[in-house]
Amino acid sequence: MTVVPFLVIAAMAGTASLLVRDQRGWSTLIAVGGLILMTAAAAAIGSAASIQVGGTLFAGSEWLRLYALLGSVVGLLLVAIDVSALHEPDVPGVVVLGIGAAVLALAIPDAGTAVVAATAGGLAGVLVAAPIGAAARAAFVGVRELRALAVAGSLAIVATAWLARPLDALSDVPAAFGLVYLAFAVGVAIRFGAIPFHLWAARVADAAPGVALPLLMAWGPAAFAAVALTWIDQSVAPLDLALGTEQALIAAIGAVGVVLGIVAAWIQDDLEHIVGYTIAADAGYAVLSLAVLEPEVWEPARTWLLIFVVSRSAFAAWAVAIHGGFGTRRLADLAGWVRRAPLLALALVVIALATVGWPGLAIWQTRATLATLALPDPLAVIVTIAPLASLAIYGRIMLIGLRQPGPAVLAGRGDRPAWPEPLPRRPIVGRGTVERGFERAAHAATGTLDVLWVLPVAARQNRMLLASAAVFVLAGLALAVSGGGLGVPEAARAVPSISQPGPADPGPAEPAVSDGAGPGDGASGEPGPS
Repeated sequence: MTVVPFLVIAAMAGTASLLVRDQRGWSTLIAVGGLILMTAAAAAIGSAASIQVGGTLFAGSEWLRLYALLGSVVGLLLVAIDVSALHEPDVPGVVVLGIGAAVLALAIPDAGTAVVAATAGGLAGVLVAAPIGAAARAAFVGVRELRALAVAGSLAIVATAWLARPLDALSDVPAAFGLVYLAFAVGVAIRFGAIPFHLWAARVADAAPGVALPLLMAWGPAAFAAVALTWIDQSVAPLDLALGTEQALIAAIGAVGVVLGIVAAWIQDDLEHIVGYTIAADAGYAVLSLAVLEPEVWEPARTWLLIFVVSRSAFAAWAVAIHGGFGTRRLADLAGWVRRAPLLALALVVIALATVGWPGLAIWQTRATLATLALPDPLAVIVTIAPLASLAIYGRIMLIGLRQPGPAVLAGRGDRPAWPEPLPRRPIVGRGTVERGFERAAHAATGTLDVLWVLPVAARQNRMLLASAAVFVLAGLALAVSGGGLGVPEAARAVPSISQPGPADPGPAEPAVSDGAGPGDGASGEPGPS
């Protein structure tokens, strides 16, 4: 099956959810139904299925299928956590549209069109830039985010349009090749909010709903980076130009982003800022992948993008559950949270393992490969082991949680199970065996109805437990992906069936059949151009 059914479901469900935004229950129900259907549609996407709609080609791939499947499952869990913890307005519909827009960008082989789709999809996040009731701040943050999207999108659009021209028209300005390559890479860094382009992301992390952060700072930008990776491999790398200066600048941005992002996360005392800066730090590895023109970068770069979006979604979801349970995001007010939410404490341990990893795990090997390909040895070692410092961030949060509970935590819900007071049992008053038999049967039926009637009350009393359980499931999914499970390396290694032509090509390439490590050469099946 092609990707079109997935895109249609996402567009219809997301739009319908936002149209009934005033009726929050219906809005959420429509979004949840859409995400369930999107999961089924994503699982059915064929790796070689393509279709042309209105002159635009939509092509499937194994990596696209896995991205869409993980996005739908993670989106479903994020909506469930949001409903259980905070139930922010507009979030369910925007999550559906955001995932759909990211998949749309990845399904379009033409880089110029894909960039426009990825940029337009990011505009959905402006709808949840700030909470309802804070109009001035919402406008301020929304303008910041819109400005970042516009700058990043403009750089990418100009880059793809410039190199789409015939080579003879570009030969008079050889320096332009390096400039457009650098412009696209900087656009990706801006879109991620990677340091030093992080100011807009910091403002968004401060004001946007926590459950929307993975969409704004991970899933959408990751699709943008995947488009850039394909464009560089097919339009820049084949030119065999000396781009050492540009590559060094891009690698420096990535390396600085990794190290300073971790440092910035360490000095924060607000969970949303910690989440935002850890996302920015991990985004540095995606920027590093753009500094490499060799085909060997293809598999680790795409593996990293899948690991990145799922693992950082898990940490953001954990922060939302904590906020919903105890009503605060400040670490100073969360003393003793571990005692009230042991399941969330266990989930944080799993998230730490999934985001840091250890030698031999897919996440560790992927980071090491990207750092080695992009940086000289001493710097590569530093950037490879830098995430170990994140253990101090998680350890700090855990140590605060082991203290004596503070007022906010004591007043919070906690994730220990609770059940409403049962209704009193009715006495048996029948005199004969038959009467008592009918009476017991009637009491059993009414007792069952009594249990069903208290289920909504039980759900409200166990909102924190339900959110914690969903976070734990998401943390387990992140650990599985970080370990290379669910076919992540195989999907990252798979070659797209349809290639985007470079500036020297007259048109779309013939479908390639290959099992190499990069975008294939249709005739030889070798990895991507070098």
